Amino acid sequence: MNEELLKIIEILKTEKTICLLAPSFPVDFSFPEVILDLREIGFTKIVELTYAAKLINYKYIEILKNNPEKQYICPNCPTIVKYIENKYPELKENIIDVASPMVIMARFVKREFGEDYKTIFVGPCFAKKQEAKENSDCVDYAITYKEFCEIYNYLEENNSLKKIEESQENKEIDKFYNDVTKIYPLSGGVAESMLNKQIVSKEEIIVCDGPKNIDVSIKDFKEFKTFRFLDILFCEGGCLGGPGIINKDPIDEKIKKILEYKDRSRYYQPDEKYGKFIHAFALDLKRKK
Repeated sequence: MNEELLKIIEILKTEKTICLLAPSFPVDFSFPEVILDLREIGFTKIVELTYAAKLINYKYIEILKNNPEKQYICPNCPTIVKYIENKYPELKENIIDVASPMVIMARFVKREFGEDYKTIFVGPCFAKKQEAKENSDCVDYAITYKEFCEIYNYLEENNSLKKIEESQENKEIDKFYNDVTKIYPLSGGVAESMLNKQIVSKEEIIVCDGPKNIDVSIKDFKEFKTFRFLDILFCEGGCLGGPGIINKDPIDEKIKKILEYKDRSRYYQPDEKYGKFIHAFALDLKRKK
């Protein structure tokens, strides 16, 4: 157990905390059992990032609609943002000035539930650790699914898990959104979730995932001005191929798990916890540059 995880365990024991749960979680965990598991290690509240993703989608659509001649790069993947800033600085201005789902959700919950809560991202990505440090005003820590399991196992072995009643309330997410943005972690998921708005067509989008495809896709984006949106993720298979994912199944099997959860959650609406746009009125969605 490393020093950072021991510090997080102490925070989970002694402070009010919010879990920022990445939308790829169904690949590794069952719902709603995982919600109880997260409460057992000490999380006070648990929110899904799909609510932030919905806010982001509407902002992207507004930007694309108002600037039909411009080309844009999706900024959700922090590794890609750094890669472009370092290798293709001439494209920095094409990166949409909207923060990632992790950052926007962290800003939202600090405002919604209180600045005194510590926010901890749980997801598939190591790069989120650096992004958390760069946005320390709203994101306190970022851990992977593997590290979450490490914390759980450590507490279980030491008889230190919280005793949480298996009630409906304890199985519910504290801010939920059951929309198409649940496909955000899939390769091309961001673009697909915007297509029904008819602001951008399939022919105007480049979808790219995996290190071996990045440079080719960026060069095509630069060369052919007909492409308006570059939906690009560093890991092969998108976030489902992230280094913090435990599941070793083929990508197709992982995609199935996401789509099954998306379909199942369509009928799950805890009314007072259901994320509505009015809840995020005047929230800052911009990136830090």
